[in-house]
Amino acid sequence: MVPRHDLAAATLETLPVTIAVIDDEGEILLTNRSWRDFGPDPDDHVGADYVATAATADDEHARRATAGIEAVLAGERDSFEMEYPCHSADKKRWFMMRVSPFTDDGQRLVSLVHLEITERKLAEIAAEENARQVRNEREALEHVLERVDGLVRNVTDAAVGAGTRAEIEHEVCACLAETDPYVLAWIGRADVTAQRLSPHEWASQGDIPLEDDELVIGTDEEHPAVRAFVDGEPAVVQNLESVADADRWWPTGAGDAVRSVTALPLSYGEVTYGVLVVFAADADAFDDRELLVLESLAGTIATAMNALEVRRMLTTETVVSVEVAIEDPSLFVTALSATLEAAISYRGVTYDGDGTPHLYLHADRAIAPEDIHDASPNGGDVTILSKTDGRTILEITTDDGLVTALSEYGAVIQELTVAETVADLTVELPNGRSARSAYDLLERRYERVELVSYHETDEPTPTRESITTRLESSLTDRQFTALRKAYYANYFEWPRDVSGEELAESMGISRSTFHQHLRTAQRKLLDELLE
Repeated sequence: MVPRHDLAAATLETLPVTIAVIDDEGEILLTNRSWRDFGPDPDDHVGADYVATAATADDEHARRATAGIEAVLAGERDSFEMEYPCHSADKKRWFMMRVSPFTDDGQRLVSLVHLEITERKLAEIAAEENARQVRNEREALEHVLERVDGLVRNVTDAAVGAGTRAEIEHEVCACLAETDPYVLAWIGRADVTAQRLSPHEWASQGDIPLEDDELVIGTDEEHPAVRAFVDGEPAVVQNLESVADADRWWPTGAGDAVRSVTALPLSYGEVTYGVLVVFAADADAFDDRELLVLESLAGTIATAMNALEVRRMLTTETVVSVEVAIEDPSLFVTALSATLEAAISYRGVTYDGDGTPHLYLHADRAIAPEDIHDASPNGGDVTILSKTDGRTILEITTDDGLVTALSEYGAVIQELTVAETVADLTVELPNGRSARSAYDLLERRYERVELVSYHETDEPTPTRESITTRLESSLTDRQFTALRKAYYANYFEWPRDVSGEELAESMGISRSTFHQHLRTAQRKLLDELLE
């Protein structure tokens, strides 16, 4: 049987931890194989003064270790342990030293155990780093949420509380420009006449300028404002220095004050009211989270603009008059003019039960029935309603779709004339967005469309009283009396309760004069109704 002393020594040799035994003077009495193999020069260090050697080291960890060992040797502490780094040139390592006292033949000794804890230490460091990152992200998120909450509240209050669209634009730009990291914000409107996009309201921090300039829709496609307006999607440039044309974009005098930009369409349903452009002081300022907030704000702004427009439409009648010149032989009135060799002008339109339009056109010469056989436009029918030596009124039933398509945008044709190959079309629409949509329709449908004029006016919404007052003012006293007498006496019923001669006699005028007054009054009434 192996003696206990030899068994303990053999066991000590096989342990995967570095172990040494020192006496009360600090001298090393015994080490195991792990101790001897540790370090570049294997040595058992037996006989060396471990405490004195550690005390000479200019190291905080060595000083702590020396103080702990001495306290245990002196009986001041029952044990001592500490963790310390012991890095090599190519590897980071950590150890835990544990000092425990014991006696042998009445002599006080201590064991020094050095256990490698590198894996645990690396795990702790990784956990601390993750916790730090989570803490930083939480603090950043709290800051963002606080900023976003204030921004959303301020922009929403500004948009909802504004009384006009210009006020919305002004207040929104001011709110954005005052919120870091933004330094400049502007809202642009599109000019349907010139196909231009230009700032209408803007605000900035400091002295950042914004030139009163404009972008060309269809030409300046690289500018994020044009891209956002045309595509209906947000456009972002995360680093203006990476874009060659950025020095030509607003604000050209800003220098290093702006580094990134985003543009967002202000859209409500199918309607785009303009574009919101925001500049930031830093590159890569518009991440997904930031864009999500700005997209939400753009939706709020567009909703507020739509609400104002609906409110305005309830109290005023907006009239947008658009005049265009259309040069395309496929336009049905152009084809009809070429076939009949006559100048054609529009008189009006009615619709039958299934919605098919019936157009009434004026030709500047007498048209014979045989002339219209081959004049049917796009499969429609042409009928002569009336004819004199110098003119002909035609009824056109057509499925061309232009009149129907325009009516879907609220357009009312005021004038449509064709001379030679060019048709001049003037329509009235309820608002600017309808005008743009109608113009886009014409551009898609016909070869050459030129915008001649664009006028927008606001008028009070007609009321029953205003229409009656206007009609009464257009009638003479005799005409109004003739109309009233005929109506109240059931002259328009069949069979009539009274004759025109009897009504004329009641007014003290001749029968022919009475009918002249009555026809004039009826014509003015129909003009007010139909025009």
